[in-house]
Amino acid sequence: MLSHTSEYALRALAKLAQVSRGESLLGRELAEGTGIPPSYLSKIMLSLRNAGLVVATRGTGGGYMLLRPADAIHLIDVVQLFEGPAKRPQCLLGPNRECSEKDPCTAHDSWSTVRKTYLDFLEHTTLYDISQARPHQSQITPTGRAH
Repeated sequence: MLSHTSEYALRALAKLAQVSRGESLLGRELAEGTGIPPSYLSKIMLSLRNAGLVVATRGTGGGYMLLRPADAIHLIDVVQLFEGPAKRPQCLLGPNRECSEKDPCTAHDSWSTVRKTYLDFLEHTTLYDISQARPHQSQITPTGRAH
């Protein structure tokens, strides 16, 4: 559902959220740590800087850092920057179709549930939420056994 640009931006911001407040990461460190091509990352970071989400400083001790606390930046803020508000998931059965309660497509009920869940996730999840390391959990197999 997300473009590569939005995915990369979230990946870069989540990495910045993992460093201590006031610390920065060099562009090459950020590119290496996220697997984002450096030239693509610099364009993304410029957009994030222009949007007031990160600060970029040059020279010794320079690099990128979050401008606001990670728990104050919601994923929707980032996604809308790159996707725009109109790029939210539309009608499943037609990109030019205006699907609504009055004129629903055949997938409307099921798709609207998915769409709402997706938008709720973006609106209520912060960079802090996605940047925190999770302890490794055992996986449950289809038979119900952990391994």
